[in-house]
Amino acid sequence: MTQTATVEQILEGGRVRIAVARQTACGHDCENCAGCGAQAGTIRAVAEDPLGVSVGDRVEVASGNGRILGVAALVYLVPFAAFFAGYALGALTGSGVWHTVLTVLATAAGCVPAILCDRRWRRQGGIRFTIRKKL
Repeated sequence: MTQTATVEQILEGGRVRIAVARQTACGHDCENCAGCGAQAGTIRAVAEDPLGVSVGDRVEVASGNGRILGVAALVYLVPFAAFFAGYALGALTGSGVWHTVLTVLATAAGCVPAILCDRRWRRQGGIRFTIRKKL
């Protein structure tokens, strides 16, 4: 995924601090969608700088899609599958109470891998950007 960013600060080690406009699915076309309440904002991040840009330059940055898509699958698909697995196990018990308890426990257990992945991902610095070209 590529985005436009502004270089805010030069860091050591061939890296720069950038400001990236937060993107939403709707593109902030609030006049046509009756306003969803999404907040426009800026994400500040560190990017690898193989080009040697300067403060104030507008640049195109790329982020690694593979990792983001894998995390999205973990966050959405694993709890979803765990919910249905718990529901199926609960249906085998025949009891309304155990059916509910197993469904809730399985769904909660399905959320644990996403929580652990999020914590590890944040410790590693989150999304990694690389400057592709100067605009």
